[in-house]
Amino acid sequence: MATLTASAAQAGVQPKGLRVGLVGVRSTLSLGVSLSAGDVLQMCKIPAGTTPVYLQYGTNSPSLHLLFEIGDGIVAGRYRSMATYSLGQGMLVASIPVSPYVYSADDTIDVVISLATVASPGGAFYMNAIFSMDAT
Repeated sequence: MATLTASAAQAGVQPKGLRVGLVGVRSTLSLGVSLSAGDVLQMCKIPAGTTPVYLQYGTNSPSLHLLFEIGDGIVAGRYRSMATYSLGQGMLVASIPVSPYVYSADDTIDVVISLATVASPGGAFYMNAIFSMDAT
């Protein structure tokens, strides 16, 4: 089990504003290593007071097949319950709950791997997120 941290979840990286009230984050995690069950891909930093409104994810790995869920440090499947992802699916959209969750503390949007089969490591995992944030 490993925790891998993508570009938008690194220390010192802050989300940038799109327009008043909305923030966009584009994140990339290079898959130069083999993934295994229990791995956590920390994709986007989420500051306290944030409400995610859109999440899109995908990979360009040439031989990756995943069983995973997308969530955060509190609920692993908050935005995508257990699902499979195979080569050629493109970018997919995660589910945002009908009553959106507002983060009371800093966290990250994570991809939690339950099963991964990779013929050869390579490519990257991508996530695009849009969220609203308190102006504090």
